[in-house]
Amino acid sequence: MVVLAMAALGLSRTMVASSQLASATRERAVAVEAVRRMLEDLQDADFAQVFALYDANPANDPGGAGTAPGATFSADGLDATLSDADGLVGEIVFPVTGTQLREDKQLPQLGMPMDLDGNGAVDALDHATNYQLLPVLVRVAWRGQTAPMQVEQSTILAER
Repeated sequence: MVVLAMAALGLSRTMVASSQLASATRERAVAVEAVRRMLEDLQDADFAQVFALYDANPANDPGGAGTAPGATFSADGLDATLSDADGLVGEIVFPVTGTQLREDKQLPQLGMPMDLDGNGAVDALDHATNYQLLPVLVRVAWRGQTAPMQVEQSTILAER
């Protein structure tokens, strides 16, 4: 009887662990898909307007303040971390200082600093309207079943 009880306990623990692993795998797949979709949206947008459409500053939205998608997005089935103020799991990060797109921003994950306007120099000016290259990081951070989780991908957009 004791042996059967121990075997049943072991089997139930294995099943619980398997269920948690399957849930974590599903969450990660949802996050990876959300990052992929957002990168496609960024690549499909008019290159000259990508920064204005997807930065965190609603004042520069091409259709008027508050009309652009902005720098955050949701992913169905994922819950934002407790410290996330807007409740959206997705975030788009550009090399900005305040609201300015800057070449001199120190962001190693984006390969920054970098010459964004193609003039051969890295400066401290705002390049929101004259960039030729646009480094971007897309991140999804969510509250996993056991711990906060995160998926991110960076790329450099250029005119096609």
